[in-house]
Amino acid sequence: MLSNKFQMHINFLEKLCLLTSIFLFATVLPALIRFLSLPRLMQLLTPEHNKIHKNLELQKLRIVQFTDYILNRNFFIWKKTCLKRSLILYHFLRKLGLNIQICFGVRYKKHYTYDLAEKDIEGHAWLLWNDAIVLEDDIKAVKTYIVTYCYPDTQQRLKFNKLNVIF
Repeated sequence: MLSNKFQMHINFLEKLCLLTSIFLFATVLPALIRFLSLPRLMQLLTPEHNKIHKNLELQKLRIVQFTDYILNRNFFIWKKTCLKRSLILYHFLRKLGLNIQICFGVRYKKHYTYDLAEKDIEGHAWLLWNDAIVLEDDIKAVKTYIVTYCYPDTQQRLKFNKLNVIF
C-alpha cells in the first residue's frame, strides 16, 4: 500500500515537472525566436544527447497534451501558433529520444489572384518522424506548403516539393 502511494506521488511530481518545464520553455521561446536566427535557434533547441525514455508513448502523449493545454490558453505570450507548438514539441520530443525533424514551409494564401504582385504567402511549421507528418490535424493541408527549411536537414524534404510554384 505504501509503495502505491509513493508511486502516485512520483508520477504526480514527474507530470508537474514536465508541465512546468514546458510552461517555462513556452515563456522564453518568444524572446529566442525574436533575437536568434533560425539555424542558431534550432541548434540551441536540439538536445545533444537523446536518451530513449522508458515510458516513451506515455511521455509523448503528456508532452503533446501539456503543450496544447498551455498554448490553447491564448493569453499574452502563450498563444497557439504552429511555430511555437512545433518548436516546443520538437525540443521535448527530441529530449525523449525521438528522431523528430521540424519543417517550415510557405504557400500562397487561399485568395488567389492572377497578379503575382498581389499574392500573399503564409507560412507553416510542422514535424516529421520517419518521413511522415505527425501531430497535425490536417495532413493534406500541410502537404500544400513548399518546404523552405528543415532541421536537421535531410533530402527527405524534396518529397514535399511537388508543386511547381514560381516566387
